Amino acid sequence: MGPQLKSELRKKDRAYQPRGINLLQEIFERHFSDFITAYEDDYANRYGKYRLERIKTIGEHFLACGDYLNGVARIRCTNPKCGHDYFRPFSCKGFYLCPSCSQKRTILMAEHLTEEVLLRLPHRQFVFTFPKALRVFFRNNRKLFADISRLIFSIIKNFYKEASGKDIKTGMVIAHQTFGDMLRWNPCSFCEAETAREFAFGKLHHFHCLVLEGGFDEEGNFVFIPFSSLQKMTEYFRRRVIGLFLKNNMINGGFARNLLSWKNSGFSIDNSVQILTDKARVNLSEYISRAPVSLKKLRYEPFKGRVLFHTQYNQYFGENVHMFEGCDFLAELTQHIPPKGTQYIRRYGLYASRTRGKWPEHPEIVRHAPEGWKAAQQTLPLEDELPEESACDISEKASRKTWARMIAKIYEIDPFVCPKCGSEMRVIAVIQNTAEIKRILKHLKKVGRPPPGVDYTKLLD
Repeated sequence: MGPQLKSELRKKDRAYQPRGINLLQEIFERHFSDFITAYEDDYANRYGKYRLERIKTIGEHFLACGDYLNGVARIRCTNPKCGHDYFRPFSCKGFYLCPSCSQKRTILMAEHLTEEVLLRLPHRQFVFTFPKALRVFFRNNRKLFADISRLIFSIIKNFYKEASGKDIKTGMVIAHQTFGDMLRWNPCSFCEAETAREFAFGKLHHFHCLVLEGGFDEEGNFVFIPFSSLQKMTEYFRRRVIGLFLKNNMINGGFARNLLSWKNSGFSIDNSVQILTDKARVNLSEYISRAPVSLKKLRYEPFKGRVLFHTQYNQYFGENVHMFEGCDFLAELTQHIPPKGTQYIRRYGLYASRTRGKWPEHPEIVRHAPEGWKAAQQTLPLEDELPEESACDISEKASRKTWARMIAKIYEIDPFVCPKCGSEMRVIAVIQNTAEIKRILKHLKKVGRPPPGVDYTKLLD
């Protein structure tokens, strides 16, 4: 964090307060146990069998987020005349449920893509749309995303080769979002240009791609390849996808011919958004990596056990508020937890992590590389065979190191700047002994400094 930002943060008459239990955690605390008990009988047939253990693990991990009894860090002002301190509980660093940790990881992912991955060259956002008739296959086979992602990248590469008459090395970041309006299983929610009629025809199954608008030829020249009509590419996309489903025995020949005969097929490609600035790169990177639910859209009625989900008015469904029973809400939310090891953001070609390891061998690429990559460049040993794709994820270590910076960026509060004297604060201890933590929390309550979100009934034993 730069001195200027620190100065601005110090001017603010605000102090960082470790958060308490958020609304979503309250809903989980009240209903998660009942939901787990009822899952196999009431929800497994619709939301997926054999997922209970995965849901239980992620849910329990989320419930532990911000629980002081699981461990705390003591942070104290370095000014000996001040000595102000506070205790911060450990966070879960989870992405699929936790709104707080998800927001930090979304911003971190956007920074990673913008400052370390995307070349400083023109890009376009491509949106590949699937018909509603094929949506169910993605629910039952989450690994299908990887197959479709590779197919889409091969379509882009083939188009570039045909347009330029030579092999072109390009790059792409692709994201798959399973959640739609009000948490429905519908990859990607409504965009401004999407209408109720499009939803009715099932045209909202989207893959979002950040595509380099051209690529490098064998001589190292960047070849800019503009797009005009996408009609032929869309038809090619439709036939490739239907062929993939047919090859994998997910549909039969009759259904495949039926899909090919539809005049309004539900397949489409949109590339109307060009990405030329860092702001555009950041905004789209945050959009494709956002979490399924926002606390701003939720209201909870604990005495009735109901969750109200608020959103913009939906013309097709005729509502802007949907009411869920507690367990039903958890079923809708947890259906978007992917199987272990499944990645919903992937990189291809020049943007695959191992391929990026070879960038230093190509001055023409280095010349357009983002500044963050140039500053942090390290030479790593490479394998003989380098795949063209890689998962796009942020390591747990990177998440820990940037916690304070993310807090400052999101809330405009630096947790390592003393709110009393403006001096630097540092972590002086990490405490994981439950008995010691209970003693500290009892003392803080006694002296009138109880941290938020602590259930003091747990301290009685």
